[in-house]
Amino acid sequence: MPKYTAILFDLDGTLRASQPEGFEAFAQYCGRVGIQLSQPQIELIEREALRYWSSGLVDEHLARYDKREFWLNYDKILLTAIGVQDPPSYASRIQELYDLYYDPIDVLYADAFMVLDELRKDGYTLGLVTNRDSDIEPMLNRYRVREYFNFVVTGGQAGFFKPHPEIFRQALALSKSRPEETLYVGDNYFADVVGALNVGMNAVLIDARNVFRGFYVHRIKHLRQVLEFIKAAG
Repeated sequence: MPKYTAILFDLDGTLRASQPEGFEAFAQYCGRVGIQLSQPQIELIEREALRYWSSGLVDEHLARYDKREFWLNYDKILLTAIGVQDPPSYASRIQELYDLYYDPIDVLYADAFMVLDELRKDGYTLGLVTNRDSDIEPMLNRYRVREYFNFVVTGGQAGFFKPHPEIFRQALALSKSRPEETLYVGDNYFADVVGALNVGMNAVLIDARNVFRGFYVHRIKHLRQVLEFIKAAG
């Protein structure tokens, strides 16, 4: 008998991504302003970026700063995390590079259709749980993935954002599955794994660059590997 009856997915960083991602551009721009990063520092940038976007600081800072000040403050947070001296000066120069050059492509991961199609054929209840605060139906229809999901829960609709347990509880109610029979698939340890585990769900972390080794055991490098993970758990 299969262990899981419902598989819930994160959206950004799990099924779709901006390429290059913001933290990847940040690491590149550090080099262009004279900050030579070690591999541990590059990994720390990714972890701290994910930690920030799963924290309550985001809403607080959006309310406090205008758009440019918000991003300057974000740059300073990452620079401080890796021990850079004089973060304000470097943040200003890095933000100028973002303004000039950062133009990411919005993509759906190549294995998303295969994974969703296999899981739907196998009869799992599929849900999408995202911290987006706006209507994502047009995006999902554009990607042609909306039909795969039995339900979609956004932070804006739920009134709560991951890792808050309430958004996961609302998703569980829609899935009609018990927490222990539900698997959450995400790329952010702080938002996805911590949030899912706190309500009794199982979770698998997509950790493509292996930056969360030592944080969590159940990690995969590619989305398609979730099929192997589910089969092994059954």
